[in-house]
Amino acid sequence: MDITGFTRRRTIKIKKGVKINGLRPELSLALQIADGIYNNHKTEMVITSVVDGVHSSNSLHYSGCAADLRIRDLPSGNASLVTKDMSEKLGSDFDVVLERDHIHVEYQPQKT
Repeated sequence: MDITGFTRRRTIKIKKGVKINGLRPELSLALQIADGIYNNHKTEMVITSVVDGVHSSNSLHYSGCAADLRIRDLPSGNASLVTKDMSEKLGSDFDVVLERDHIHVEYQPQKT
């Protein structure tokens, strides 16, 4: 906190070369929430993929509804805790999956 009593803004870190054009607003909000969770675990969140990279042909990455987050900087064992926290905070319209080397977050609203 600075001397005026306001909390300093954090900047979400995006790995060089990651393309975010077409990012859905719902995913943008989810990434801000995820950043807060990473911060709670004393780790800087790094987005490693959004609409770029190679994914399955039906991947939600290509429509701006999915992102991958780095886990290698998290303290040992915290990736599963971060995944759980994100899943709980984001709710049923988001899928949060711990992969081998990243956390995959996607906006996929449930049909009613």
